[in-house]
Amino acid sequence: MENEKDKHNRLRQDAWNNALFSYGYGYLFSHRAKKLKTLLNWITFLGIIVPILIGGIVTTYGTTSPILKYLLIITAPVSIAQLVISVWSVVANWNTSYAYYLETYLDNYNLAEKYENLGKYPPMKNEELKSELKKIDILRSSRDKQDSKYPLSDKEKRKGMRYALRKYKRECAGCHQIPTSMNSTKCGVCGNF
Repeated sequence: MENEKDKHNRLRQDAWNNALFSYGYGYLFSHRAKKLKTLLNWITFLGIIVPILIGGIVTTYGTTSPILKYLLIITAPVSIAQLVISVWSVVANWNTSYAYYLETYLDNYNLAEKYENLGKYPPMKNEELKSELKKIDILRSSRDKQDSKYPLSDKEKRKGMRYALRKYKRECAGCHQIPTSMNSTKCGVCGNF
């Protein structure tokens, strides 16, 4: 039979484990947000720079300038590529995904912090600790349901696990190493990404 001290330690360990998972998820969604932000910035940049270049040449040298002919030859493929990527970003709803990734990574980091604080500074009574843990678990459950609309691949999950293990300086259950870098290994728990 588990005594009160063991229960207390188990509940604290649950808080630390949940902090690790939430932190890993936060990292993954922040990584997705950074990728999308870069793509969205490139689309915006190309959508502005090409017309500015053409307009600048026309206003400086006129419509009969030989420079304009060469500039159009150079910018036409760039414009077509920008248009195709812009259409794809609208179809794939990149702006909405980007906003969601920002929201969920902040929420997951927040959850990790709440769990971490509960692990560090738990209430003395087990019932209070259990109650506080349940409150955070409800928030996490809600976040997990929302995040299931944007599923993570196994490869991403392993990368998130490595990132969280490194942050919390915890040993991996698979390779029994404490990660010190984000370099992928052959481990099936914190590597192979």
